[in-house]
Amino acid sequence: MGKLQRRIKRDFRRGGPKDFLSFNLNVRHSLTNNLNYPDSAWGASLALRQQHAEKVTALETAYRLASNGDRILIRERDKLMEELILILDEMASFLEALSTRNPDALYTTGFSIAQERRNHRRTRLPLTSPLDFMVTNTGEPRKAVASASSAPGAYNHEIHINTKDPAVETDWFHKSMFPDAKNMVLENLNTGNTFFRMRHHGPDGPGPWSSITSVLIT
Repeated sequence: MGKLQRRIKRDFRRGGPKDFLSFNLNVRHSLTNNLNYPDSAWGASLALRQQHAEKVTALETAYRLASNGDRILIRERDKLMEELILILDEMASFLEALSTRNPDALYTTGFSIAQERRNHRRTRLPLTSPLDFMVTNTGEPRKAVASASSAPGAYNHEIHINTKDPAVETDWFHKSMFPDAKNMVLENLNTGNTFFRMRHHGPDGPGPWSSITSVLIT
């Protein structure tokens, strides 16, 4: 008989804003005063859980404000959703690692749990750096399109941008997450020379960054 292994589904990427907010509220509630995951177990990652709780509170407000259809408010709501997806990815990997000896505890986290029966140990290939990442100026104001080949096991694809010094890590910041690496539309960019980099996200978190490319945004 194979051994049942439990892992967190990364299905929080699906669904609309209402379902996404409901899911995050459930995760926040489930992880508050959870005896399977006390503050001491989180260690240095406790700040990650606190960051999630704060972003969920902000998303509650942003969701309510964006209900009037204002495009600016909708963009702010969607930006919070993208930031929460990154946090959820990290939390999922951390909780899975923490639950090695008690996998049933994952059912108390608010995440959806998958069960896999394995008769032998399978080696999961690590995510690789996108080798063909490129960004093209579309000719439209403050807009560009990026593309790259996907990677086996990749769920989403993240782009960071830098308008200052690409050698300074703190000058980089998250721009957006995309489900399709072949068509990543970047809007509301600042004009001028802009640096871009990309990485894939999979079940174990993010992979390595691509090479840096630069494009003049008009």
